[in-house]
Amino acid sequence: MSGGYMGKYLVVDLSAQSTETVELDDAFYRKYLSGYGLGAAVIAKRQAPGIDPLSPESHLGLCSGLLTGTGLPFTGRFMAVGKSPLTGGWGDANGGGYLSRAIKRTGYDAVFFTGKSENPVWVHITDEAVAFKDASGLWGKDVHAAEDAVKAELGTKKVQTAIIGPAGEKISLISGISTDGARIAARSGLGAVMGSKNMKVISFLGNCKIPVADKERTKALAKQFITDFKKDAPLQDRLTVRFIKFISKLIAKTGMKTPASIGVVKEIYRKWGTPGLTVYAGLTGDTPIKNWGGAAGVDFTFQQVEKLSGENVIKQQKRKYACQSCPLGCCGIVDIKAGRFKGQQGHKPEYETLGVFGGMLLNDNLDSIFEVNEICNRAGIDTISTGTAVAFAIECFENGLIDKEATGGLELGWGKADAIIKLTEMIVNREGLGDILADGVKIAAEKLGPETAQYAMHAGGQEMGMHDSRPDHGWATSYQVDPTPGRHTVASYVDTDLRSGKEQFPEVNRMAKNARGRDMKKLALNTATTIYVQLINTGGVCLFAPDMAIYPMVDFLNAVTGWDLSGDAYFKTGKRILNLRKAFNVREGIRPKDATLPHRALGRPPLTAGPLKGVTVNIEALEKEHYRLMDWDLEVGGPTPEVLKEMEIDHV
Repeated sequence: MSGGYMGKYLVVDLSAQSTETVELDDAFYRKYLSGYGLGAAVIAKRQAPGIDPLSPESHLGLCSGLLTGTGLPFTGRFMAVGKSPLTGGWGDANGGGYLSRAIKRTGYDAVFFTGKSENPVWVHITDEAVAFKDASGLWGKDVHAAEDAVKAELGTKKVQTAIIGPAGEKISLISGISTDGARIAARSGLGAVMGSKNMKVISFLGNCKIPVADKERTKALAKQFITDFKKDAPLQDRLTVRFIKFISKLIAKTGMKTPASIGVVKEIYRKWGTPGLTVYAGLTGDTPIKNWGGAAGVDFTFQQVEKLSGENVIKQQKRKYACQSCPLGCCGIVDIKAGRFKGQQGHKPEYETLGVFGGMLLNDNLDSIFEVNEICNRAGIDTISTGTAVAFAIECFENGLIDKEATGGLELGWGKADAIIKLTEMIVNREGLGDILADGVKIAAEKLGPETAQYAMHAGGQEMGMHDSRPDHGWATSYQVDPTPGRHTVASYVDTDLRSGKEQFPEVNRMAKNARGRDMKKLALNTATTIYVQLINTGGVCLFAPDMAIYPMVDFLNAVTGWDLSGDAYFKTGKRILNLRKAFNVREGIRPKDATLPHRALGRPPLTAGPLKGVTVNIEALEKEHYRLMDWDLEVGGPTPEVLKEMEIDHV
């Protein structure tokens, strides 16, 4: 067996409380790697088409990365996978912390769950056995309390857990799966799938060694990457000049010096984490403002957005921490100084949370964002979708489409922090209007009436990330065409400088040359970046890795596995995995019309003020070119039979 993978996955039948171990050969891993490549291959085979994602017959998987646990930097990510109850198509969610390595240490690359437990269950997996434990006493507990109880019962802090909070128990379609004290694999609604199976906790505790084919080369490559990581990257090639100048001014304003040995991006993440992007994003039009309907810099001033800056966020930071194998450490634990959690500690709100509960709601009350972040984290619910649901409700209220009777007497409005907090609680608890909003804005609009649909900001049922698609049309393309629509962790034009992989994959440059015109060259690089991201995710690699220095994915994969594959061979693997995920959607009846972006996200009509004044997105041309580059059929909505055969996945 080659290195990097354990060579098998586990299937747990919750109805029968039985298990099955499935062994895989080297050819399988060469074809799909691990992560959601393995996940998509297994679920497409084992789960019949048309299955309700909340039915016992559905499958939910937790997949480790191929490079996880090998000593390589930035390789601590895992993927939750399954059919999304939000979109009806392929669903996955990415999470960090320490769970990915713990999965492999039990001897498996992935674990899949099917069936439904009669009572709340906790599944405990070790390298020797699988135990089904009664979770009735854990049901109703938030993710902090549940994790503490699990560790106390097992008598060790080494155990790693995947847990749903009250939102997942109540089958909220915007709930996620929590690890490491409320770090959430939040997107696609997979917490609801776990809740539908009556499964509260999955825990992992093992001691299996993770094989590495060429240990000395792997160590040498890791050492060289860390050396490069500590140096400046060629910034003009890695980010837009505008971004660099803007961020440099912000750094100068705070009085923080930028050492010559550290690049601007690394300094931002190292000092502030993702909140370091908040001011830049808020003032340049990157952050959607006022439910995507406002004008950044007009409705949300510099004075307001600066209150949510990374500098202000870390004033409450008690300590930094890093995910497994991470040399950066962008995460933080903060002291909460106001609200119901005053005097307690929680995770630092990330940029996406600051954006959705900040500019999206015209809310500059940082204390309120700390509070709603903690409410969402403890409940195990996606902050992006929750904040977008609050924005949808506020706009419906202001336009007379819902009233105080519908809100339970709550006076909704932009920037009304107390009402924002209260409505977030209602969503978590499925109380009143919150019961409707807890399944996302698409379903909420269907229940509240067709006139509310214009305020429901989603792509195919998934609320979009906090990067406006108008200033960077790469976001627009990714939001609309990705197998998991609305996702911000795919590709954009700024990402093509960071993650295109053009240094390692000759096919990237060939795709760019094949583009039709200058604008479409950007789109070609965006498409290539999307393919490279498949390798990042299947390797268990953090997306920030290629942002900091050139990440030698090809060399890393070959050293760990013992293979000797070319960049083009790995690029084809990434393309195969993307095609497989897209083919799953076609199989489930998803078509391009099912994930079209809202008019606001396309600048229709264009804004009349602010940095996005007059900007529109020709999404039809972008989508058409993306489909051409991928050899997909725009009528079908995915790969043709010829492409499936070429990619060796024509069995789907």
